[in-house]
Amino acid sequence: MSKGYRRSLFILASTALLMFAFSASAQWDCSNCDPYSNHCSDPCDKCQWYTMDGCGGYTETTCGAVGSGGIHGRCLADECDPNWTETGRVEQGTYEGGNWNSCNHHSVQWVTLTDTNQCNLNSDYWTQHYCDNVIDGSKSGGWYPDCCDGYPSALFTCNGYHSCTG
Repeated sequence: MSKGYRRSLFILASTALLMFAFSASAQWDCSNCDPYSNHCSDPCDKCQWYTMDGCGGYTETTCGAVGSGGIHGRCLADECDPNWTETGRVEQGTYEGGNWNSCNHHSVQWVTLTDTNQCNLNSDYWTQHYCDNVIDGSKSGGWYPDCCDGYPSALFTCNGYHSCTG
C-alpha cells in the first residue's frame, strides 16, 4: 500500500469519525417536543442546569416523561398516527393585490384541523389551527383594475385584513 493511499485512507477515516462524533453529540432538547407530532417514547435530552453559555449538562429522557420540558401528557400515544382532517374554514380577511393590468382577490381563512384518531393523550391537542391565504378570484384588463369594489364591476369586496386573528 503506497504512502499516498494510506494518507488518503487515514484522512477519509478521520473525517468519517468526526462526522459520527458530531452527529452522535447532537441533542434534541425536550423543550422542542411537539404535542402534534412527537410520540411519548421519542427520546430527548433535558437540560439539568444552565450556564451563561447555555445548557451545562443533559439527561436523556423522552417527550412523554414527567418534567421533560413540561409536556407530560401532551404527546402522541405510541403506535398511534394522527389523521388530520379539515373540519372548519372561516374567512377572516379579504384584500387585493395586483399590478397595472390585473389583480388578485385574497381570502384569509382560519382553518381548523381535527385528529380523527385522537392520538394525543391530552384532548386539548386533538385540534390545531392555521391561517391560509387563498387567491379566490382575479380580474384583468383596463388600467389598474380593482378587485375589491371598483370599475368595471365589483366582483368582490374587501375588508383590508391581511392576517388571521384566531
